[in-house]
Amino acid sequence: MRAVLLSLTMAALLGGCSTGPAAPTVETGTMVVRPADHWRYGATPRYALAEQFQYAGNSAAGWLEPVQQAVSDDLNGKGWQSVPLDEADVWVAIGVAGSKDMSDGEIFSRLGMTPGLQAKGDARKGTLAILLLDRQSQQTVWSSAIQLASDSPIDDAARRQLSQQLAAQLLGSLPAR
Repeated sequence: MRAVLLSLTMAALLGGCSTGPAAPTVETGTMVVRPADHWRYGATPRYALAEQFQYAGNSAAGWLEPVQQAVSDDLNGKGWQSVPLDEADVWVAIGVAGSKDMSDGEIFSRLGMTPGLQAKGDARKGTLAILLLDRQSQQTVWSSAIQLASDSPIDDAARRQLSQQLAAQLLGSLPAR
């Protein structure tokens, strides 16, 4: 149901005006959320976007900054506090990679997932992953990832809006204050 809703929302978002080139068709595939076994960070976790855990492949480099901003916006909206690295409860790791950066099989084996999106060979495919790492143990305590495909490039404005929607969906299971 979520995938259908997101697909319809993205189609509406990216539909734009009827003049000019056709809007890209964006298709969502596998989304996996691995919830925390035990949440010990209270109602107001302190987080930091850890630079050493931010990754964007060459073909997905334009996605990293909008996704980072969207993740920060969503966590702040939940009442979480952005703090320096050495004060954080959790570090936020973000990865975006396109199929030109690494194959679906390689991306998903690194994430421990099975690819579910069978897009056309000429489609632009990619994966977005968000992980929360416990600062003290540096172990993953929560993770979420989604696979996407588009038949054409997505412009900067649509990328920012889509990043906001994806962050909200991927981070939806995290506690809010």
